[in-house]
Amino acid sequence: MRTLIRLFYLLLALSFVFCHAHAFFLSGKPYLVSINGVKYYREDFKRWWRFWKDKNTKLTNSTLQDFIDWLLITDEAQRLGLEQEPSYIRKIKVFLKVRSILQLRHDEITKKLKMNKEMLWRFYKARYSPLMKLKVIMTDNKTEMSKWVSVMKSPKDFKKVYKELLVKDKNKTKSFDWIRPISVPVSLRKQIVSAKRGSIVGPVLYEKTWMLILVEDRKEASEVDFKRIQNVLKERYKKYMEAKLTAELVDRLKKKYKVEVKWNLISKVGLTTVPKELRNKTLIKIDHLAINASEFQSLLRKEIQVRSIKPGDRERLNSIKRFLVNSIISQTLIDMEALNRHYEKGPLRDIYWFYRKNRLVKEFFDKIVWPQVFVSNTDVKNYYKQHLSDFIKPETVEIAVIQLQDEKLIKSVYNRLMNGENFFDVARDVMFHGAVPRKITLNSLVLPVRKAVEKMKP
Repeated sequence: MRTLIRLFYLLLALSFVFCHAHAFFLSGKPYLVSINGVKYYREDFKRWWRFWKDKNTKLTNSTLQDFIDWLLITDEAQRLGLEQEPSYIRKIKVFLKVRSILQLRHDEITKKLKMNKEMLWRFYKARYSPLMKLKVIMTDNKTEMSKWVSVMKSPKDFKKVYKELLVKDKNKTKSFDWIRPISVPVSLRKQIVSAKRGSIVGPVLYEKTWMLILVEDRKEASEVDFKRIQNVLKERYKKYMEAKLTAELVDRLKKKYKVEVKWNLISKVGLTTVPKELRNKTLIKIDHLAINASEFQSLLRKEIQVRSIKPGDRERLNSIKRFLVNSIISQTLIDMEALNRHYEKGPLRDIYWFYRKNRLVKEFFDKIVWPQVFVSNTDVKNYYKQHLSDFIKPETVEIAVIQLQDEKLIKSVYNRLMNGENFFDVARDVMFHGAVPRKITLNSLVLPVRKAVEKMKP
């Protein structure tokens, strides 16, 4: 370590021969320091300080020296050619790309996102009202469904069949207390929301299952209900508008960059084979970028690894292809547009200047300084003991959650669970998609939930 310190200060001492510091009050435009003929002014110091400091850093008499040392190291790193290092170039490109995308999002989405009570009310009426009490009977057997339909002339008939199924085959029934339109699958939403109290909707086919739905009761939009869920509405409306503005941006960029998609060729790409005559043919063209069939299949295989698909399910495969194509186009267009706006010459100019120089400092230490530092096994063991908490993996739990907005309904669910009913059966009864177990770090849960989970056993 002493060798390291001597080396570091020797470099600074040699560099300082070409460095001259000036007072603020000298004639002409006063500069703070000149290094190898390059002058740095108050504005440069302020720019450095803005990004260098953190909440615990204070401006002291030695801060100017820190600035000078930082500049000297960046100059030395440039002299040594560290700007040409692949690791440096890669990190600069990643930084510029990520920050440019964030700036594009700010310009095209965040700045354009408006919200007021009138907008929220329209959003509420369209997606969160009316509140509905629904009963559902379902089967994957069309003949059985036809038998139910033949005896169902009124809500009374529906309830009779429903009660019989509760005894014979409970899995063919579902009940929803005060569900909102947003929780109803899109393909069923219009029919159910437009149905009057006491109406029977169906039979309808949803995910290969036949359904009959009784609208037991409904409550129309109200100011009281609107105020009760206003905070939720604000968050959901924000996400909805972000998605809408993003889609509009992508549509504009498709025209700007002349996007071409050859769906007839994409339909011929399989998971295991690509016809020989297709391998080098372009399937997607975005400006100067072209993706051929072989490249697309490689991306498709990666996508399949994170999605479930049954062998021979062409409908599912085509759905995944459409998702993949749209994802490729959206991400590529946004990346292109963000970089082509050259934000590094505008709103990102200061932070880009700081990051490039600060990255050189890190490269200097990584390539020049740290290789000369020797750390023994004893040093490692002692450090590990002193910082044990830094190496302990956060505690994780696997939990499934039933989350409802209706307090009475959640109390009813709690009582059913306390009476011994299966958690996932109850979840399917009160939520369309049921409850799915997921792993999560304990510390990421909100405090009341974390305290409750800590007391629970598997």
